[in-house]
Amino acid sequence: MERLQQNPAELFRIVNMVVGGFAIVGGVGSLIKHHFSSIIIGIYEIVIGAVIVFLEIRPPSEEHKAIIQKYASFMHSFLGRGVSYLLLGVLMLNYYTLLYICGTVVGVVGLAFIALQFVRVVDAPSTMRAPVTDVEAQPVWQGPTE
Repeated sequence: MERLQQNPAELFRIVNMVVGGFAIVGGVGSLIKHHFSSIIIGIYEIVIGAVIVFLEIRPPSEEHKAIIQKYASFMHSFLGRGVSYLLLGVLMLNYYTLLYICGTVVGVVGLAFIALQFVRVVDAPSTMRAPVTDVEAQPVWQGPTE
């Protein structure tokens, strides 16, 4: 417990892995109901859960961070992750008690992340930081000259 107090980034990694695990369990639970929409939602939950777990188990390199920044930049802030976790939790709230539990846990973590965006108690862990970009390397668009 003392280790988590000294290094809150470790706590965020554990929480994100738990959210990813609950998303995978919720996705499998959604696949049990044999409706087209349940299957699509279940596959979505499994894929998102696997991506969340992958990002936390293996620290992303600068290349991975650049890809995440390009396609899923919301994963680099507490607000973005919180809203996505909240929406993922709401998607899980159907059919079975297990899905209600998974959806509630993921939604509550999402609300906590949204609150952390506005109450700056801790810094974002390394897995939630945007890649370092060189300002000089960015392309500059210039309007047409006449």
